Amino acid sequence: MDISGIISYITSNWANIIELWLKIIGVASIIVKITPSLKDDDVLKNIIRFAGKYLALNRGSSPKI
Repeated sequence: MDISGIISYITSNWANIIELWLKIIGVASIIVKITPSLKDDDVLKNIIRFAGKYLALNRGSSPKI
């Protein structure tokens, strides 16, 4: 698959990609709350910070490429 096909796929399925990403973060949050370790809390905090930064920049229905 060439790069234009990949970009086309991402553009047409952007909402589904974001929905899947949010579901993964939600499940990870539940798992982190159950475990007593603090290392996984820090990792999840960094992932959420990353997602919040880049998802807030792309408020449209498709990514700006």
